[in-house]
This record gives sequence, structure tokens and C-alpha cells, in this order.
Amino acid sequence: MSRCRRPSSIACCLAASRWLVGAFLGRFAAPCLLVLGLSAPAHALQVAVALSQPGGAQQAFAEALQRTLAGSGYKLLPAGNLADGLDEGALGRADLVIAAGSQAASTVLERFRRPTLAVMLSRGQWETLRARHPQAALSAIFLDQPAERQMRLVGAVLPRGGRLGVLYSTPSGEPDPELARAAAAAGLRLVPEAVAGAGEVIAGLERLLPNVDALLVLPDPVLSASSPARSILLTSYRFRRPIFAFSRAYVEAGALAAVFSAPDDVAADVADWVRKAGTTAGRLPPARPASPFQVAVNRQVARSLNIGVPADEQLRSLLQGGAP
Repeated sequence: MSRCRRPSSIACCLAASRWLVGAFLGRFAAPCLLVLGLSAPAHALQVAVALSQPGGAQQAFAEALQRTLAGSGYKLLPAGNLADGLDEGALGRADLVIAAGSQAASTVLERFRRPTLAVMLSRGQWETLRARHPQAALSAIFLDQPAERQMRLVGAVLPRGGRLGVLYSTPSGEPDPELARAAAAAGLRLVPEAVAGAGEVIAGLERLLPNVDALLVLPDPVLSASSPARSILLTSYRFRRPIFAFSRAYVEAGALAAVFSAPDDVAADVADWVRKAGTTAGRLPPARPASPFQVAVNRQVARSLNIGVPADEQLRSLLQGGAP
């Protein structure tokens, strides 16, 4: 990422890193977190892994899960993806399907009716899946971070009483109500702004940003596409408002900071549960965010906006519930 030498040159950071935005959802770069476990039982689960699309974050998750479970005795069945075709044989004989992305999860539930753990999707996508398949053996580990964790990060940067804007698309549903409660507990005020679709992003931001001190970007599938993401970055910097995001790549592209779970983190969480599940595919874990998380800060953006951000170690301690 290029370096800006003075606050007025923040545009050079955006121009140099703009190429990251188009693929930021597929780039949750992180060190691999291995989970050590006991050897598998004699009749370990047969686990099929189906992807909504090839490549990107979903492929990174599948590869990390394969590495993490290698040598454990658990049999992973690669089941393909929707673009290139699913392996019906693997899905038909699997005890458990791990579906990366909401489209893969929906297809598996409709066609194969196997116990399904959905991953690499937003909380809103999970809630839509649950509503469409109320009787299915279904759970999820979603990308949205716990509200308290997100607000701890924002609260470490914004002063008490700060106003935090959150843009969301009406097709994806309203943000988690817990966000407002967590914001209040952190001494912040959440200011939501709804847009009907990607074409209304700039207008929505122009209504929202003059009335807030910072912007929280959620993994909204409508607004996370490359064009809306670019509009969010450029418009926020035009108003000189910092962005709190949900991936390392978003931070590399110009957001101030993010707390997130990368594909390797999700894979480690899933592998840990698979080992504990043993032979019981029907006892799925409760739907929740991934337990492991990471923090990323764009220090160049912080300097350009004249914002003080605690050191990474202090931030992580604070997000884990430690003292500031």
C-alpha cells in the first residue's frame, strides 16, 4: 500500500489501493490458525464441503479446513461449487454438509436435505436461510462480529458521545438490534441509514455522513460488491469520516480499522467443532459468529485524518474484555 506524505494526499492512498476493493470480499488474508485435537473416532463423520462460487474467500476457507483436519481421520468430501457443478454423490452420502455462502447452503437444503452448517455468510443471510427452512437441520457460523466486540473497537477511537453511522440495504434487512444496545453501553449513538440498493449508496451517505463522526460498514451482501464499496470509501473520505469495516482488505483499501474473522479463523472454528461432534452430525452448534478474530488498523489513514488509535496489542486486549 502506498504511503501518503501529508493529510491532503489521502486520495493517493485510495488510488493506489483501489484495485483491492474489487476483490476485497475474496481476500481475508490471515495467518493460519491451527486447532489441535484428539484423533477421530472409529466412525468419524463424512463431511462434504460445498461452495457457492470457486476461488476467493470461500475457496480459502475450504483449503484451510482441509489443512486443519489433515491427519485427523475425518474424511472431507470436496463437493464442488454452484458455478462448476456440485458433486451429488458426495452430498448424498455425507453425514454433514458444510456450505460456504448462502446460495450453496440454500441449494443443499432444497436438494439434499442433509444436516448443514453454513459458513462465510452474513448474519442477515443466515436469518433469511433460517426463515426459508424452519424445519431443517441447519446452523451457521457467520461473518458479523459480536456487537459488543465491534463497539469496543469503535469506542477505543471515538470519544464518548460520538455518533456512529451505519448504512444498510433494505433487501438485506436491518442491522442487528444488539448493535444499538452495545453502542449505548460504549457511550456511542448509532445512527442508521437505509438504502434500497447499490445505486442509492452515494445519496444515502450524503444524508448520513454530515450527521455522524464515523461510519460502520457491515458485511451487507448488497453493499459489499465492488462498486458500492468503492463509493463508500471515496464518499467517506470526501467527508473526512473514518470507516470501521469487517475485513483486512477493506482496511488495506482505505478503512481506518476492522475487527473480523478471516477464512482461516472460520476453518479453525469449524474444525474444532467437527472434532468435538464425533459421530453426531445432527447436533449442530448454535448459530453464532466465529470465535477467533483479528484486528487490522490502517495507520496511514489514521495519520491522514489526524486520529489517534491505540497500539494493536492494546486494541486486542480491549476487544477481549481487558482493561484499556
